[in-house]
Amino acid sequence: MNNKFFPSNFLFIMIMIMGTMLSLSSSHWLTMWVGLELNLMGFLPLMNIKGKMLEAEASMKYFIIQSMSSSVLIISSVMMYNLNLSWYSMFSNNTLSIMMLMSLIMKLGGAPMHFWLPSITKQMSWSILFLMLTWQKIAPLFMTSMMNSNLTMIMLISVMSTIMGSIMALNQTNIQLIMTYSSISHLGWMLSTISTNSSLSLIYFINYIMISMPLMNMLSMSLGNHLFMLTQKNKSNQIITISLILSLGGLPPLLGFMSKLIILISLTEMKMIMLTLFLLMGTLISLYFYLNMSLMLMIKSYKMLNNQKPNKMYNIIISFNLLSSLIIYPLIIMYIKYAMTVFYKP
Repeated sequence: MNNKFFPSNFLFIMIMIMGTMLSLSSSHWLTMWVGLELNLMGFLPLMNIKGKMLEAEASMKYFIIQSMSSSVLIISSVMMYNLNLSWYSMFSNNTLSIMMLMSLIMKLGGAPMHFWLPSITKQMSWSILFLMLTWQKIAPLFMTSMMNSNLTMIMLISVMSTIMGSIMALNQTNIQLIMTYSSISHLGWMLSTISTNSSLSLIYFINYIMISMPLMNMLSMSLGNHLFMLTQKNKSNQIITISLILSLGGLPPLLGFMSKLIILISLTEMKMIMLTLFLLMGTLISLYFYLNMSLMLMIKSYKMLNNQKPNKMYNIIISFNLLSSLIIYPLIIMYIKYAMTVFYKP
């Protein structure tokens, strides 16, 4: 599979998409597990798209980790069926629900099960890294939202993910590792409202994809994967890249800040003050390395005026990112204040 445009790659992408859709369209744990396995079988060949030895090693590690978590998931769901005679979300046994939750957290790469993710992602191409950090999280996040018990455990995992992801990224010089730890930190924010208000987690996840897609495309244009390489001349527009990095860090009034703000409003309304403080602390730590990346790009500020225009494909996404305080935020607040009160009225 040395050829990037190998015809079977289209087939593998379709298998990956079908697996995720099967998991999303089912409320039956056995069918969701089948969808996860289909998704894995489609994604593994894509990891070996260039046929390098390091990619083969990364795909083998990924297969072993995903197989371990899948086996724990199917064993615990079979034991749950033994107790309840139902494959649906009826968690009468606390131990089994914890086993299922931890297997899903391992699939997501959330703390304390995040150990496998950085060792795999630093050997990937940027396109596969983007798929790993976004698409591969959709089905496990959906399954986690169906876990209607162990709220305290989910909150603990969300705090650990936010703080661990921020602290581990501080001393990194590899840009791909920084984006990976950043993804673990953002996962903590998504998990904080996954059980209480999953629609907010969905909004956060969509915003994360909207910021990550143009950002990873622009970072892939740099000469290498290390921080000091950002100071070298490349084809991307530095001002746009800096705004996307700061948006990912959650600096107002950009899109990333709006995502965090609606979750903070929701958590404070539910009187979860300590959880809010821990999430904010993790974000403040992560802002340090985002500002460090921005500084590396600002070093070459004298070249900014001569740079090319950004790719037209991302113009709409970048406009949303920069004008989110005027466009997206009022719409989201209206949705939270009015639509949610109508739908969830007792």
